[in-house]
Amino acid sequence: MQLLETIINELTDTNLSLTSPLLKTKLLASRIKNEELLYWVNNELNGYTKKEDLPEYRTTTGNLIGDYINGNMHISNHILPIPSFDDDFDNQLRRFDFFEGVEPLEKLSDSAKDLLVQPFNNGQVKIIQKLLYKHSNHAGNFSLLSAGISVTSSVLKTTLNAIRNKLLDFMISLESEFGVELNIETLQSNTKKVTHIMHTTINNTGDGNVINTGSNVSIDNNIHIKKDNKDTLKETLKENKVSDDDLSDLMQIIDTERPTSDTNFGENVNRWIHNMMGKALDGTWKVGLSAAGGILAKAISHYYGIGEIR
Repeated sequence: MQLLETIINELTDTNLSLTSPLLKTKLLASRIKNEELLYWVNNELNGYTKKEDLPEYRTTTGNLIGDYINGNMHISNHILPIPSFDDDFDNQLRRFDFFEGVEPLEKLSDSAKDLLVQPFNNGQVKIIQKLLYKHSNHAGNFSLLSAGISVTSSVLKTTLNAIRNKLLDFMISLESEFGVELNIETLQSNTKKVTHIMHTTINNTGDGNVINTGSNVSIDNNIHIKKDNKDTLKETLKENKVSDDDLSDLMQIIDTERPTSDTNFGENVNRWIHNMMGKALDGTWKVGLSAAGGILAKAISHYYGIGEIR
C-alpha cells in the first residue's frame, strides 16, 4: 500500500515534522474504519483533554519547585524540601504531563529553554504548604507563593521520539503481518487484528479491548452502583481504601444534599472530594493521585444516577 509506505518513509526522516505522517495515519484510520486508531491519532494531533487517556510516554516525573517567603528571605524557583513517601505517591506528586498536540510540542521543543514548569493551582499550593509546615524547617512567616513541577526541556524530544517510534513500530508491524502489497479491504476485514497490533505497539497494553493507559483504566468496569444505593457506594469506596471516618462523613452529607445540576455534585460533596484529594496528595489516603479523582467522581456520579462530573 503506497499510503503505508509513505508514512514509513516520513517517519524515518527525523528532519520532518510528525504532523504529516500523523495526518496520513488519520486518513488511513478513516479509510479502514478503525475508530480506536482514529481516536488515538486525533488526540496526538489535537492534544489530550482527559488525564486518564494520556499515554505513559507523555508523562514523566520532575522536581517539585516553588517561590516562597521564609522569614526575611524571598526565594524563587527553589527545589522544595518535601520528604519521600511511597513510590506511587512520589510519582503522582512529581508527575509532569504533556497534553498538547504534536505541532505545539514540536514548536516548544525548538524554542524551550533549559527547564519547563507545570504550575500547581491554588488548592494544590495550599496542600504543598501544609506538607512543608509539617516536614521542613521554616520561619514563623513562611508563605508558599507558587509551586509546580519542573523538568529539563530535553524531555520534550524524548516524548516526540516516543510518538515517532511507536507509530513507526505500528506501521512496520502492519506491513509484516499483512505483506507489503496489502490493500484497504484487507485491513478493513481484519480490524480486530489491526487493533491488537495497535495496542501492542502504540499503547503497549497487550489487549485489544481498552485504549486508555492511565491509572483510571479499569474504574468503569469495577464500579457498578445503582442509583441511591448507599450500601454499594460505601462498600465500593471502602474497597478503594477510603477510611471509615471519611465514609461516615460522606454518608451524612448525601443524606441531606443532592446535586445542584448534572455538572455539580453540591457544595458539601465537592468539599469532601477536595479533602480526599488532599489526603491522596499527602499520603493519608493510600491511593495514587491520578486514580483518586476518577474513583470518587465515578462512584458518586453512579450513586446519583448522573453522568460523570468533572
